[in-house]
Amino acid sequence: MTVFGLDTNVVLRLFVDDDPVQRKAALKFGQGLGQDYSAFVTVVSLLELDWALRSQYRYEKRHVVLAIDRLLHTRGLVVEDHTLVLKALRLVEKSNADFADALIACRSIEEGCISVKTFDAKAARNIPGMERLT
Repeated sequence: MTVFGLDTNVVLRLFVDDDPVQRKAALKFGQGLGQDYSAFVTVVSLLELDWALRSQYRYEKRHVVLAIDRLLHTRGLVVEDHTLVLKALRLVEKSNADFADALIACRSIEEGCISVKTFDAKAARNIPGMERLT
C-alpha cells in the first residue's frame, strides 16, 4: 500500500475550517485512508498541531488531547511513536501538563533518564519524573 507523509498544515485542516479549499482537499484525502493508501504523521507534526490549535485557534487543552487521540485512532493513519504519544496524552489528562512537556518527560524516562531537569515550575510539579533545576 502506498504511504504518504502528512505535513502539519494538512492535519490541521482536518480540524479547522479557516481555508475552505484546503479543508475540502484534506477531508477528501482522509476519505481514502486505509483503503487506497495510508499516511504517516510525525511527532514533530503533533507538537506543531498542539501549538497551532492552542495558540492560533484558541482550542482548550482538553480539545487538543481529543484531536490528537482521534488521529491515533484513525484508520490508515500511522502516528510516529504511537505508544509514546498515547502515554503522553494520558499524562496530560491526568496532570493537566502541556503535551510537549509530557512528551519530553515520557521519552526521556523511556530512554533511561532518572529525571528531566526543567526551569518550568508547573511542569516540575505536575509531571512525574520532571524536577526543577535550581
